[in-house]
Amino acid sequence: MRKCEKRVFDSLPSTQTYLLEKLKNDGLKAPILIVAKNQSAGIGSRGNIWESVKSALTFSLALNASDLPKDLPLQANALYLGFLFKEVLKGLGSQTWLKWPNDLYLGDQKIGGVLVNVYKDMRVCGIGVNRVSQKWACLDIGASDDLIIEGFLKKIEENLFWGEVLSKYALEFHRSNSFSFHNDCGEAMSLKDAELLEDGRICIKGKIYDRM
Repeated sequence: MRKCEKRVFDSLPSTQTYLLEKLKNDGLKAPILIVAKNQSAGIGSRGNIWESVKSALTFSLALNASDLPKDLPLQANALYLGFLFKEVLKGLGSQTWLKWPNDLYLGDQKIGGVLVNVYKDMRVCGIGVNRVSQKWACLDIGASDDLIIEGFLKKIEENLFWGEVLSKYALEFHRSNSFSFHNDCGEAMSLKDAELLEDGRICIKGKIYDRM
């Protein structure tokens, strides 16, 4: 991966929306990183609004598909990048874990999430993690945003094969069994009987589900 351009803003409605619009309209090239110290209308899974907190780590990163391993299935982008991010947090002392397919949890509470959009030959990864909030669970380490993001970029550059990441994630997948996810119809479905497949999708009672 070539040197990543970085742009930092005091405030943005959404780093993901901003970066996607700039890629489409201004011809920005990947890799590029957009960081917002404050985000007023962050995007969650299924287009939901990610409710703002007093302080959060919020950024979006555009990567070329060639910056990711060749064996990575399209639908596993968020799972792959989410696991790499979780590993960075773990290396800094956090107990954060990744619930299938793209939620960051501490214990039984959600503290953040990972979203990946595909645009042309690029993958646009948005990550948001609560840092300070009186209402929601927050990250359990005091490492700086810069240190976390720098670690994430270095982890991506390792270009770990999808198969290697999947085998590591499979050992932790059972932690998702106590929770649920929302299918394409917006219905909450239990992960109790879910089986993790080789391409990152899951199988529940013979039916296969995926989430990009």
